[in-house]
Amino acid sequence: MPSYRQNQLLARVNFPLYTVHSLSERHILVAGGGGGAKTGIHNVIEIYELINNGRTCRAQSVTHFKTGNEAIMNCTIFNNQKYFILFAGKEGNCQVYKMKHEIVEDEICTSNSVKETDVQSTVRKRVPSTGSGVEDVPLRNDTSVAKESDSNANDIHKLLRFNIQPLESFQTDFSDDPFQKQVKFSSLSKVLASAGSDGHIRLWKFPKLNQIHDIEAHNDDVDDLDICPRGEMIVSVSRDGHGKIWSIKDGSLITELKYSLPSNCDSKYIFRSCRFGLTENTNEFTLFTTLNPAVRKRPPAKSYICKWDTKQFSLQKMVSAGSDMLSVMAISDNGHFIGLGTQDGSVKMYIAFSLQLVYNIDRVHSIFVTGLEFLPSSDESRRITGGHEASLISISVDNHIIIHHIPMRGSMGMLSLITLFVLTLFFVFVVMDYFNL
Repeated sequence: MPSYRQNQLLARVNFPLYTVHSLSERHILVAGGGGGAKTGIHNVIEIYELINNGRTCRAQSVTHFKTGNEAIMNCTIFNNQKYFILFAGKEGNCQVYKMKHEIVEDEICTSNSVKETDVQSTVRKRVPSTGSGVEDVPLRNDTSVAKESDSNANDIHKLLRFNIQPLESFQTDFSDDPFQKQVKFSSLSKVLASAGSDGHIRLWKFPKLNQIHDIEAHNDDVDDLDICPRGEMIVSVSRDGHGKIWSIKDGSLITELKYSLPSNCDSKYIFRSCRFGLTENTNEFTLFTTLNPAVRKRPPAKSYICKWDTKQFSLQKMVSAGSDMLSVMAISDNGHFIGLGTQDGSVKMYIAFSLQLVYNIDRVHSIFVTGLEFLPSSDESRRITGGHEASLISISVDNHIIIHHIPMRGSMGMLSLITLFVLTLFFVFVVMDYFNL
């Protein structure tokens, strides 16, 4: 067993979670809700600050913003250095929010009489801000609070929170039952790409968000799309079974992704996810996709993760990802790791270069994984999370936010140390025998 903690519950919210995004080394945004149904479940944006607590980190809610009658199902974020622009999918529209951080004083009761199990009744008191979308909300019973200090004393410290302001909203899907399923933003080309149930990819030029291309991309829902790191190409995959590469410049089709299944596979497959990732130690990039069997069978057919060359878009490698249906995929910003979430709630991580499985936790969520996001691969992120090489956030409609860790590759477990010791002894005996010592 590894000596580090592989995963932990960061927070439990009271609404279904559909999308997650990293804002900085220490802030993550999640969103979701009950939609328009009259169930009493609110539609919410929640922002957490990650705080190091020794060997790992804890999460503290710093912003709680209700989004009205519609839940945010997908989002992308642009940081213009002064504030964040959030592009959020709400049914068939894209809602634009401005998110500006501000410093406030946070007063938390840290009396020794207050135990972690009693946090439900503890309310965070904040300095009011005129026009702020932030509300005073109770700390949930699994959200960490400040460490206990002097008895019956209040701990006041500075807190970074986010003022969320709704801006414009515009329609991005025009099917009979409109639903925006994906949205991505390229900071290099200043283009927003949206796609949904009508099979179209629409490109919008920032900041005026004028539509520049309407691509009739697929004959069915667009399940996923991504923009390459250079802002030149878009990859899209659909439940119609096709994966395609498009030019951002003129909206034309560059190529279609073609693959051959293993000889022992007789099932029909469809693409599920697609992501561009940087190639390790270079400025080039690689394309990764996942394949699910189109029909569930008994015994279940395998799902696959695929690695593509981005010059000719030829398939370089295909590896089985097990018999679980894959739901979401994420790539670390340095291109080192791939994260996969499954329909049964499991989370896996692979080395991007070799597609070697390095992490697998079965059914860490009680239902399908709806979102994955790697924390930035920076020294600050590693300091906050406890010195791990990579940390991945997973969310689900089970209301849980979970963080997963991969230790630094230089660290060695007990089994590795024992193996090294035995090999060293063997080498010493061989040398002694050779020299008749």
